Amino acid sequence: MKKIDSHLHVWAHDPDKYPYKQGQEQPLRARGDAEFLLELMDAADVAGSLIVQPIVHGFDHSYVNHTIAKWPDRFIGMCLVDPQADDPVEMLVELVDQGYRGVRFNPALWREGETMDGDVGRALYARAGELGIPVGFLVSPHNYDEIEALADEFPDTPAIVDHFGHCVPSENNSPVPEFQRLISMARHPNLNVKLSEFPRASNQDFPYADMFAWVHQLIDAYSAGRLMWGTDFPFIVEQAGYDKGWEIADRIEPAIGPGLSDQILGGTCEKLFGEWGG
Repeated sequence: MKKIDSHLHVWAHDPDKYPYKQGQEQPLRARGDAEFLLELMDAADVAGSLIVQPIVHGFDHSYVNHTIAKWPDRFIGMCLVDPQADDPVEMLVELVDQGYRGVRFNPALWREGETMDGDVGRALYARAGELGIPVGFLVSPHNYDEIEALADEFPDTPAIVDHFGHCVPSENNSPVPEFQRLISMARHPNLNVKLSEFPRASNQDFPYADMFAWVHQLIDAYSAGRLMWGTDFPFIVEQAGYDKGWEIADRIEPAIGPGLSDQILGGTCEKLFGEWGG
């Protein structure tokens, strides 16, 4: 099985060479550099990773550019476009021309009063579909209407909801309406979900067993071919350990079958972004 980490970030530990965005300080005690990540990936037998441009560096992609150029067989990039730029669509095209294979939408970056399904978001989402690249959504449940509006208008654009859609399970195992809404969104055939940020979502300690039923419900609703595994490095290092981020998959009960796990742990990501090392 080829393991691909569908969600992580890297940032430089030399802010003089690769500056952080204005006002940003060192985000974690744990290292977030690519060399450290590669050590952890090799130890966990992870073939490749999707680097999502970190907000630590804002819209300056130079460190991610450097990382992908140095290890092109191990890393693929998802860019971050400034929706307040003079021409966000042109910015997207330029980044795709540089080799980025996806774009992240973060509603917190939009102008006050604007939503992702407004003119800027619609133009970006439509262009991403024309370019054949997925849109990744960093959202909370209150943004689901925006996602569905975009998916309804541009059904051919591949899209991904990150981190279980930032739903959180109830402590008494009662149904969570926001998660049921995420399940219902499986009606959009090109919408995918990342199984990532387990430590943030869970009310429990490792292996975050209160998330297991949700994993199986998502498999039933979306199929394994529309789900992908992500560790959220470097945050996972302080939360549990990079290897533990992968061990969660082995602890899920009932167990995910071999054919399904092959898709979730790598196959879906390669279907959307292309093969690593290829």
